[in-house]
Amino acid sequence: MLATIFFQLSMRILSPSFPKHTSVKTLLNGLFDYAGLFPPASLSLPDAIEEYLDHRKESDAWMMGPFVVPVSRLDEIEALGEKFSVQSPVSFDVLPGATGSMDSFTESLKVDLIRCNQFVERMEGKCSVDSIEFRFPPDALSSASQASRSVNALFDVLSAQGYGDVPAFGEIVRSESFAAQLPLYFLALASSKQSGARMLGKIRCGGISADDFPTGAELAAFLHTAIRIGHPFKATAGLHHPLRHFNDAQQVTMHGFVNVFFAVTLGRVHNLDAAVMKIILEDENANSFEFNPSGIRWKDLQASNTDLINDRKTLGLSIGSCSFNDPREDLLALGWLTQ
Repeated sequence: MLATIFFQLSMRILSPSFPKHTSVKTLLNGLFDYAGLFPPASLSLPDAIEEYLDHRKESDAWMMGPFVVPVSRLDEIEALGEKFSVQSPVSFDVLPGATGSMDSFTESLKVDLIRCNQFVERMEGKCSVDSIEFRFPPDALSSASQASRSVNALFDVLSAQGYGDVPAFGEIVRSESFAAQLPLYFLALASSKQSGARMLGKIRCGGISADDFPTGAELAAFLHTAIRIGHPFKATAGLHHPLRHFNDAQQVTMHGFVNVFFAVTLGRVHNLDAAVMKIILEDENANSFEFNPSGIRWKDLQASNTDLINDRKTLGLSIGSCSFNDPREDLLALGWLTQ
């Protein structure tokens, strides 16, 4: 009996799935940066690499982005070098080590980027570092001038090591001054465009404890500011299910990635304020969200496929997810993917 259930589940996962509409394909295309090393999956590195490489062979691989890995674990990746090939190189999204201040982070980032370059060189065409994620130290965003100095200092380090045009996602840490910091944070990131840098936004939507999950108002404020300033971002952690829901295991309400991307596109198209975007983010009713041949709709608000394509390229770039099967299974259950 157990063998039959396992076979049926395996067949469901491995069978090709197809987006019900073009709008579904647009939303999901390259959406999921694979973060199997991180909670709640917390896979060992060999298992995470194995799972990621297996997913890359599936018909649904078009939904996958790079493999997310801390710089400190690149040596372990290198030890598994026989699993990679020049014919199908793997893209990595690397996380430099965090520090307590901008001065110390600038110095440690130099060392980490040198390590990235050495890793890529030793892998001889089998791998590439195509994006970087980091957390701004507490003192980086203390004022508008400090935020600008922080972004410029980091760009100088990135540029010196050959990563000046590589997307670098700088996470803003939620604190008591989170809302006040958002405009200066995004304006500082946006100013990097003048030098050709790609310093992009990042919001963490979950984690191990309930405190790691932003409220609907906090997430709406982040998205609204990104739209108003017109600057790209990614969202990570706690977003491996399409819709907002209560998670029994963690006893916390988790955000949904469909809620997030609907809020972004509808927010931009209809010039919604943060309060309305919060309502979209907190809607747990699947019937409120519609993918159709011409675009998307939430209740009476709609946007075209062209709008969605634009916002996936210029605003909401991707999410980090510790699982690829979880979102895929949910999307199948909701009928937005079919087999």
